[in-house]
Amino acid sequence: MEKDKKEQSVAVQYVQYVPNQPYQEDEIDLKDLIKTIMKRKYFIITFTMIITLLAAIYAFLQTPIYEINSNLKVGYISNSNSNSNSNSNSNSKIYFIEPNTMIGYIKGNFDNSKNENKNFPQVDADIIKQTNDLINIKIRAFSNNEALAYLDKILDYIHKEEDKKISFYKENIKSQIKLLEIQITEIEQQINALENQLKTTKDPLLFQILLLNTKDYKNKILENKLKITELNFQLSPLRITKTDTIGKALTYKNPKKPNKILIITVAFVTGIFLSIFIIFFIDFAKNFKEE
Repeated sequence: MEKDKKEQSVAVQYVQYVPNQPYQEDEIDLKDLIKTIMKRKYFIITFTMIITLLAAIYAFLQTPIYEINSNLKVGYISNSNSNSNSNSNSNSKIYFIEPNTMIGYIKGNFDNSKNENKNFPQVDADIIKQTNDLINIKIRAFSNNEALAYLDKILDYIHKEEDKKISFYKENIKSQIKLLEIQITEIEQQINALENQLKTTKDPLLFQILLLNTKDYKNKILENKLKITELNFQLSPLRITKTDTIGKALTYKNPKKPNKILIITVAFVTGIFLSIFIIFFIDFAKNFKEE
């Protein structure tokens, strides 16, 4: 019996409960952290205010950059045919400057972002998605008025290039008209000669041949006159559209850069976290030195 009691007492000793203290240790550590922060709160406030103030000074000393936004409709000649029906390709266009080529013109001649001596105005241009001839152009400059004036300068440049092509186009059409008119004059002379022969000929067979030739020549004159009418129609101002803006350019009251609110906010948050890191690092260094 005594032996059994000893075994029971030994078993009881092995099941003794040993409480764990991780929660209490974590709570103590958190309290220590808060105490450390509160102890150095004036340092945190001062450091954060200095960082925020420096960021504010930087933001307000930066030269403001404004941005305007505009859409351009690429210039073209309507290739529609006055005699074409609705099922034909009557809405095709012949561009004076292909849209992608125009973007290259604009960026190559007016964007100063890569210019070492002059960084502004800066120009960005791209074809609007799901369109073929609409270009979105953004201009960044020191003021909205400067950006708008630069947009006018770009349009003047494009119009000069288009005027050269329009002039060549018109000269080509006029030369075709002149050739047709010369042909009409020559054909009319031939008709007059045939009509004179008709008056004097007595041979019925020859008379019929001369009559058919006269009819063919008159049809040729009519055909040339229709071509001249079509060519004159191609010179109509209604068929020629120069590159121009769609509506007014979009301007913004506030500058694009610098974003003062963002700079100051980021500086404020950075100041808080950096100051807390500094005080913990100082305490760690002190404790390490004491140990």
